[in-house]
Amino acid sequence: MAERRQVERLKTTSGALIFSDQQRGILTCALRDVSDAGVGLRLNDQDVIASTFKITLDNFKNVQTCQVKWSRGRYIGAIFQG
Repeated sequence: MAERRQVERLKTTSGALIFSDQQRGILTCALRDVSDAGVGLRLNDQDVIASTFKITLDNFKNVQTCQVKWSRGRYIGAIFQG
C-alpha cells in the first residue's frame, strides 16, 4: 500500500485522553502515532467519537482540537486544528 501521509509521524504506544462538547465524559485511547499535523488513535471497543474533539497527551497541560480525517473500525486519524 502506498504511503499517503504528507507529514512523517512518530510511532508510539502512549495513552491519550479525548473529549468533546458533544459527548459526556473523558475517554481514554491508545496513541499509535503523532506528528506536528495530527494523530493516529485506537479507540476502546465501545467508544464513539465526535468528528471534532479535543485531545491531551500530557494530562491536560496542553489541549489540542482535532478533526477526524478517516476512521476504520476502532482506528482513527485526525488532524490538529488551529
